[in-house]
Amino acid sequence: MEANHSGFSLNRRLLRALRRRAEGQSGVTLVEMTVSLFIFAVVSTLFTMSIVQYLHTTSSDTIRARSSTEIATSVRSLDQYIRNAEGVKDEGGKITLVTYDADGVKQCAVIDYTEATWSGKSVDSYGSVAVRTRPYDAGSGAWSRHVVLGSVMNSTTASTTDNALFNTDLFKVDASTRVVRYSPVTGSFVGGKPVTSNTSTSFTARNVASGASVDFSKCS
Repeated sequence: MEANHSGFSLNRRLLRALRRRAEGQSGVTLVEMTVSLFIFAVVSTLFTMSIVQYLHTTSSDTIRARSSTEIATSVRSLDQYIRNAEGVKDEGGKITLVTYDADGVKQCAVIDYTEATWSGKSVDSYGSVAVRTRPYDAGSGAWSRHVVLGSVMNSTTASTTDNALFNTDLFKVDASTRVVRYSPVTGSFVGGKPVTSNTSTSFTARNVASGASVDFSKCS
């Protein structure tokens, strides 16, 4: 802000000098005016650059904070479904669970997920994670659906700006242990560069009985 005041001060000096010259008084020389204008241009450029940098930093921090909060919320939401499950079935693009709600009522829960699509080192469309639920004995009843995470940047096949980060599987299911691994990457772009948050969390289905057969047909 001090640099900005200096720039305005130089500008006022130039205006006063021009006014004196117009009134027939002695003023600054052409060389002095050129030097003053040069200094004013340099100060203005530095001030503008500092403002732009500040705005970029603030925007990046905001995106990281928002993304971290969204990921944490999605982890808590998915944990309640997977932790109480007695059956976990990976169907590629969705994970079907036979689980129990907070009141102990048996239900079907289907985790639907889509990856992002990338083009030219940027995201064309973001992926998402959503959960559909309905009572286990509802037959062909209607599903209740809610999105637990948007702005997903994972893509296992695309060429991205950082394949080690973005090519990570969003979900992986170990059928033998009923462990679901969740590794989302979310965020946005600032100045053409990705600003992201990510995590890797494992959920374990705790109600799976050894050797038990689970009927998933009611959840199709």
